[in-house]
Amino acid sequence: MKQSVAATVDGLEIEVELDFESWHWSSVAHPAEGEFPIVVHADAKRYELYSDKTFAEVEDDEPGA
Repeated sequence: MKQSVAATVDGLEIEVELDFESWHWSSVAHPAEGEFPIVVHADAKRYELYSDKTFAEVEDDEPGA
């Protein structure tokens, strides 16, 4: 399953596609190494995108988020 989500990178919103079969992400944008991990939300879950084009579900830092 693939899902498109919005991510904010260096103050700009970019579109990112999450591939839940391979746990890789793709985008036409190429964020700089220093921007990672990039946090996105999909289906009320929080994910971190990594510079190696993988991503993982992570716990929310904020209670009630």
